[in-house]
Amino acid sequence: MPALQVKDCPIEVYERLRECAARENRSIAQQTVTILEEYLGMRASSKPSASVTQKEPRETGRPAMSYAFDTQDDTDYAARHRKAFEELAKLPPIPLSETAPRADIILAQIREEEAR
Repeated sequence: MPALQVKDCPIEVYERLRECAARENRSIAQQTVTILEEYLGMRASSKPSASVTQKEPRETGRPAMSYAFDTQDDTDYAARHRKAFEELAKLPPIPLSETAPRADIILAQIREEEAR
């Protein structure tokens, strides 16, 4: 896979990208690729459709950014995740066998086989 290096990136841009990646639980590289794919029309946009609003300045002196989600859009990931976890909580627990090997033992066996 090709690599992409960006030189002379403004600190403000990098910090916003880092914050965005942290919110989305992605690495900075993953977030950059996601943003590029969205911009190039290769991926459905996951960013909020409403405009960005500024909150009070934080300790850093930079304003905190807040996104207002369009309720008609399907991008309210937090609500979707909550709903999914609520559905999972309704499911009965998976019974565990007393004779089943532990996960760490299974992983060790797989790693041994792959090392051969």
